[in-house]
Amino acid sequence: MRRALASVLVLATAACAQAPVRMPAAEASELLARFAAGSGGADVCTSEGRAVLRGAVRAYSAEMQANGVTWPMIPAMGGDPNALSSIDVSVLVAFAAGFVDASDFRGQARQLVGHLSFAQWPEIRSMRQAARVACSDVVELQQAAARFVLESERLREMAERAENARNSQRAVERLQRQSVRVERAQAQMQTMAAVVQARMNDAS
Repeated sequence: MRRALASVLVLATAACAQAPVRMPAAEASELLARFAAGSGGADVCTSEGRAVLRGAVRAYSAEMQANGVTWPMIPAMGGDPNALSSIDVSVLVAFAAGFVDASDFRGQARQLVGHLSFAQWPEIRSMRQAARVACSDVVELQQAAARFVLESERLREMAERAENARNSQRAVERLQRQSVRVERAQAQMQTMAAVVQARMNDAS
């Protein structure tokens, strides 16, 4: 009886879930950029918002595959960590939280995300469970993680340019200021991770 009831609940939930929204690749790219920046695009705490995000991931992934690119870039699976973009991180966190399905990706990425352990990002482990009890906090953590990666990427680029800079003193000062931004972004990510963990502990 319990098994039958559980099966009914699963089927009912699947029936209520909205199908991914179809959209052109250009629109998907813009939406994912806004999503990564935390400036809208999709409210993943609603079924409608998740359908929009999943549609964007599907369209963008299909476009990237058509151009011979495996997307998103997954560092633990042989990708270059320095090549990570804020969109990559946002989408991977969204997958970890259950906002995006493995079936939304194309090609090799579909298999790779299924084996993603997030060992390199301890702050976003158990995200799927956390999203059930603290969705808005998980979204803030996703945005904080994206900001951290973006600021880290900027620091790397500035460090490369500083090697050839004519005014080395000014370049060093810029690097120091950017290092502070990276530290702040990392602190914010860790703070939000602690908030999410606390919500999970309260719910358990």
